[in-house]
Amino acid sequence: MSTQTNSVASAGRWNDPERCPFCGAALEDGGAGFIAHVEARPSCAERFERWRAMVASDIGGEWSG
Repeated sequence: MSTQTNSVASAGRWNDPERCPFCGAALEDGGAGFIAHVEARPSCAERFERWRAMVASDIGGEWSG
């Protein structure tokens, strides 16, 4: 994982689907629960959008996420 990615989310938190990788808060689940969490927490939403932008720039036109 690059240093740039580590600034967006803690490397260790990506391994636990029960926690938000951006703030470490417990999630109801890793799917809809994560989205609800991000929608309720502006700081996590901002970090999630930065993460998505980095992934999109790495993958280019191949990813629609």
